[in-house]
Amino acid sequence: MKHNRIPLTIIIIFLSLVISCEKTGVIKELDPISDVNFHYLQASNKFFISAYASSQYQGSNLDSLMILWQGVSSADTADTIRLFDNGTKGDMISQDQLYSRKIMNHSDSIKNIIPSSAKDSIFFSIMGLYGGKSVSQSLIFLLGNIRPKIGTVVVPDTVLRPTANPDPNIYNTIKFSVTATVSDPNGIDDVKRVFFRSYHVGKDSLMNGGNPIFLYDDGEKDSSGDLQKGDGKFSRTISINENALVGIYHWTFEAQDLSSAYSDTVKKVLVVK
Repeated sequence: MKHNRIPLTIIIIFLSLVISCEKTGVIKELDPISDVNFHYLQASNKFFISAYASSQYQGSNLDSLMILWQGVSSADTADTIRLFDNGTKGDMISQDQLYSRKIMNHSDSIKNIIPSSAKDSIFFSIMGLYGGKSVSQSLIFLLGNIRPKIGTVVVPDTVLRPTANPDPNIYNTIKFSVTATVSDPNGIDDVKRVFFRSYHVGKDSLMNGGNPIFLYDDGEKDSSGDLQKGDGKFSRTISINENALVGIYHWTFEAQDLSSAYSDTVKKVLVVK
């Protein structure tokens, strides 16, 4: 009588299958909130927050999704800001489970505004309510580059064009100083250039070929006309001779930083008589 032997490898495979079948694992439900994004819209002084949220979690439906906004200090009492998925208040597409909100960075809208001097991080939490149960995440975002800002601009209101010199080889000239105070949260060294463009209203055209006229913070009084280097006051000595066009000029000032971000423009009116 022959005895059939079962190979050892088959026995091992069979036992492993039996053991694996006996194990009952618990599938962990993924975090229902993901893809949180923050954008600071400096030009319009607003910020935008969005997040994806599952419609259900642990058997409950999503009631609301909110931001607890602390701004630049994690110690501040949070503003409560609701996000939407109905195509309003900055939300782009309704019912796509991407909840968002565009918020005005102003004390009329929130307590914890982002000040113009801010340069580091902002703090907020995002909280979803599912059937009365809350699910939250605390987040930190870097503000990134902040645009430079032009403060005081000093330009004379009126300049008298010099009379003609009787010697045709000599031009009479007058000089005056133009100054723009510029600040940058990332430091004055982050300011790449400060300039203005000159537009003649009567001629309906840009002067200097439309090219920018630069101001300097180099302390070179005899050349640029700037008095002190690195003080944030960008200056230039402007010369007008007897052949200058009389009329009304609009001078539009701007500053640009090393990340190529521009400040808001400041316009001054100069009358040459």
